[in-house]
Amino acid sequence: MPDQKVDPLVTLTDEARSHLEGIKGEIEASEKNLDALQELGIDVSRLREKIDWAKRARETILKTMG
Repeated sequence: MPDQKVDPLVTLTDEARSHLEGIKGEIEASEKNLDALQELGIDVSRLREKIDWAKRARETILKTMG
């Protein structure tokens, strides 16, 4: 059976795609800030979960709708 191409339910506008690509740097900066806070002994586990979610969400959205 040949692969059928499925069109996404929604597609991203150029502006949305550009924004999602741009927040990669913001996510990376946030990770560095969390590393610094962790070095000071601050519990950042909940914040790190949110950053990890943001990374996965960004990748998934770009892959499926981009």
